[in-house]
Amino acid sequence: MTIAIFQCLKQSISLGCFPRLKIVHTSRKFMAKIYIPVVNWFLLASCLGFILLFRSTSDVGNAYAIAELGVMIMATVYVTLIMLLIWETNIIKVVSFLITFLSLELIFFSSALSSVGDGGWALLVFASGLVMIMFIWNYGTKLKYDSELKQKLSKDLMRKLGPNLGTMRAPGLGLVYSEIVTGVPAIFGHFLTALPAIHSIIVFVCVRNVPVPAVPQSERYVHGL
Repeated sequence: MTIAIFQCLKQSISLGCFPRLKIVHTSRKFMAKIYIPVVNWFLLASCLGFILLFRSTSDVGNAYAIAELGVMIMATVYVTLIMLLIWETNIIKVVSFLITFLSLELIFFSSALSSVGDGGWALLVFASGLVMIMFIWNYGTKLKYDSELKQKLSKDLMRKLGPNLGTMRAPGLGLVYSEIVTGVPAIFGHFLTALPAIHSIIVFVCVRNVPVPAVPQSERYVHGL
């Protein structure tokens, strides 16, 4: 179960729906073998918190029932989408599959909802908090990326402005992080106009995650604007 949580969070991070966390690949052969230290400690604190909050195995069971049935419903919906979009299964088979399994799961889920007041509410609050974090992070990330992409500066403009700004060049190496892969971020233009001096060497850095356990040293850095 812990491995499944690690994988779900890894996919959410890759899609830009969750804050970036340190992911440790424990195997160079299998991509699924990962470990997220912060999440592991968070799960420990959450389990202890639920035990101290409920102090009853029946209340914990009620919360677990809602979680398990919710996962089953989502799995049915996802398999239905895969059958339609990827496998291109006959629509009659897809509808039959959806009605058969979803109707049974909704019946069990409706019965589990009767125990919301006896412990199930905690899981709903917990899930709502995670959904809110993911929504806000995804919205903010997309907004920030679109803003940087629209406001990025051209290389020709930087070459023209460079000699006319009177900015001093100090010895050293300066790193400017940006989400955009190509182009000069707009924040660098603010540096040029607001700071009296900049480093003699400026490197624009953009970090991207790849779904492999390890990347060869020769392929870890990509040059170019």
